[in-house]
Amino acid sequence: MICRKNDIVDYFDNRRIVCGLIRECDEKRLRILNDRGQETNVSLGRVLISGPVPDFPLGGSRDEQVARLREISAERDDLKNSIDLKELWEVVGMETDRIGIEDLAELYFGMDQDINNAASLVRAVAEDKLYFKIRPDGLEVHSPAHVEQAVLQREIERRRRNFVASGAEFLAKLKNGEPVDLGSAPIGLVDLLEEAAFLGKEWNTLKRVNEIFSQAGVGRDLDPFRILVKLGAWTEDENVKLRAEKIPIQFEDSVLELAQEVSQRSLPSDREDLSHLDTVAIDSVTTRDVDDALSISFEDDELIVGIHITDPTHFVDHGSPLDLHIRQRAISIYLPETTIPMMPPILSEKAASLAVGEPRPAISLLVRMGQDFQIRSFDIKASLVSLSRRISYEEADERIRAGETTEKKMFEVAQALRQRRVSSGALIFKDPEVGVQVDEQGEIHVSVRDRESPSQILVSEMMIFANNLFARFLKDNDLGGIFRSQAPPSERIELGDEYDPVLSFKARRALVRGDVGIIPGPHSTLGLDCYTTATSPLRRYPDLLVQRQIKSFLDRGKPLLDKTQLEAILGEISYKIDRAGFMERERRRYFLLKHLSKMKKNEFEAVVLHRFPKFHLLQMVDFGINAPLNSSESLTLRPYDRAIVRIEKVNPRYDKLNLSLIRLL
Repeated sequence: MICRKNDIVDYFDNRRIVCGLIRECDEKRLRILNDRGQETNVSLGRVLISGPVPDFPLGGSRDEQVARLREISAERDDLKNSIDLKELWEVVGMETDRIGIEDLAELYFGMDQDINNAASLVRAVAEDKLYFKIRPDGLEVHSPAHVEQAVLQREIERRRRNFVASGAEFLAKLKNGEPVDLGSAPIGLVDLLEEAAFLGKEWNTLKRVNEIFSQAGVGRDLDPFRILVKLGAWTEDENVKLRAEKIPIQFEDSVLELAQEVSQRSLPSDREDLSHLDTVAIDSVTTRDVDDALSISFEDDELIVGIHITDPTHFVDHGSPLDLHIRQRAISIYLPETTIPMMPPILSEKAASLAVGEPRPAISLLVRMGQDFQIRSFDIKASLVSLSRRISYEEADERIRAGETTEKKMFEVAQALRQRRVSSGALIFKDPEVGVQVDEQGEIHVSVRDRESPSQILVSEMMIFANNLFARFLKDNDLGGIFRSQAPPSERIELGDEYDPVLSFKARRALVRGDVGIIPGPHSTLGLDCYTTATSPLRRYPDLLVQRQIKSFLDRGKPLLDKTQLEAILGEISYKIDRAGFMERERRRYFLLKHLSKMKKNEFEAVVLHRFPKFHLLQMVDFGINAPLNSSESLTLRPYDRAIVRIEKVNPRYDKLNLSLIRLL
């Protein structure tokens, strides 16, 4: 571009077009007086157009020249606003991809066009880059495809700006206490707020949410979660993880219809009828899906211990639409406020649930033992089982203490089984079980249950025993299964006869993460040579798979699935099972923290578990929950030290609990 002294130029200054008079020029830079009254140096690369303006007052005063520059700039802007670039583009767009500024100005304004016409055209192109682009040698003419894409992007951006503006207006009303409701929210705003809330503390990483909050003038105290609660879209105790993972709570009608249909199946006639056995199911009083029962009988000098597991495979065919839906769920999820079952209740709580006086299809493990409780042999049978009675853990404890009862004899067997595991290196953790339940009124109920009650030991040992024998059966017959294994701990672990919170904490830190796979292996914590899970087929899909493998072998002499198929299904469901366990722990802790948040003025006894470099970790004795102690750096406590503490900070939603020291004991 040719620039001369006394030419009038348009140039870019921070994306704004400025009009100026060239005072001096050389090959690289211009000295310019601009329409702001400033004298400045401008590189040639920033100049858009240059040329003489005949009536410019070159001999006038500086003020006169600045005033005229402003007039010229205003004239060019007025002219710019009248230019139809689309019309121009439609004329030249099919003919060329490059055109000179003067040529385009002549095409639009005619032969009489001057520097102001050309400058106004350049200003129009600089402002709207849809059809043309300024180049050093003229104008680039955009292709139809480019224009089409650019128009689309502009529309997307226009909608984005409108969405941000309407969202900001809505939130501003909410912030100012004006009446708003969920139905009046801009379309898409609630979905965006939910997406942000799923991120927890990181919600502000979403750009559009930040834009809306900024325009609305909403402070950090009103985050997406709180807004959704205020709008009534979520509750104060909303399970955000459940929503984020899109875990279905209810069953679709089509699934319920399938379950209803298969629940009517007749009992199989080719099974061994064991309904004459004295079978007992021991469960929590709130349990609705009963999948295991126990029996014990005598034959000559032998005990016959029966562990009977309900057989839902009679109702749910492998690979059927119902089975695929159950596999998608993979596991029942037990939360303080609700239960999300793996199977429709018509099966899990009725047709496939063991019941008193009603025969049910089952897989029965019958173990023959000597009077010393050593295993002599065991059989696995497809059976029919009818419960003689169903009792609670508390009732079972009473019967065990009562003396010569069936439950008492079963408990003796369980004790022998446990001692055998301990001799093989098993670790028996005796941590109390903290139960958290939320009733229909939203009240939180916290209970602490002794894991070491006789009934708890009885049931847990019998289930561990059964799963060990099921695993041996799979392994010995090379059936393929889903096995649980665990390498030895990273250091020697010793646990006492009584619950010791410090030893338990140290032991858990030394444990190696267990493995789930299709290869059987030792399980160090359980002290067993191999282990699977097959005792909860109503609640866990892996148990259902193992049961199918065993049943298929009993019926046909071969497994239903080969190891490759098992591994594929395991890969499909593993994440869902891990996720469910995490969610259960997280929700129990959430409601426990919410319960504690109402007790901030109370004093609690706590025991020191460990001293970390920057804090002490304590366990609140009454609740079995661990929390850091806020204290001065000079305070040094040791494991087993006991103290009276108070809750200093608690935030259930962000899983925060901090204690402050009242006094040492």
